[in-house]
Amino acid sequence: MPHLTLEYTDNITQEIDFQALFAQLHQILADVGGIAIANCKSRAICLNEYRIADGRTEHAFAHLMIRFLEGRAAHLKREIGVQSVEALRAAFAPSFGPFEMQVSAEIQDIERQMYHKYP
Repeated sequence: MPHLTLEYTDNITQEIDFQALFAQLHQILADVGGIAIANCKSRAICLNEYRIADGRTEHAFAHLMIRFLEGRAAHLKREIGVQSVEALRAAFAPSFGPFEMQVSAEIQDIERQMYHKYP
């Protein structure tokens, strides 16, 4: 825990260094949220079925969902979201020219009693 899922549209063809981006996001979680980097799990999913606005191919997006155990204060979650969007803006910067590009981040709490793992 936490789990980070980055979805992005397949019309984004720039090279993305996901390992560097995930390392930066994990560091944000550690610095702001007090989360151990060893517990972070990230993945990127390229979407090939989507529709944005009026369907024009000039639209693109990257959306980051961050899920972690409940209990962190709202101001910490806001700061994690703000810093995460900044990291996404930097990582996807080359795509802002050719696309009407949107980046976003969403933070979700997971109830402790509903999360199970081994070991």
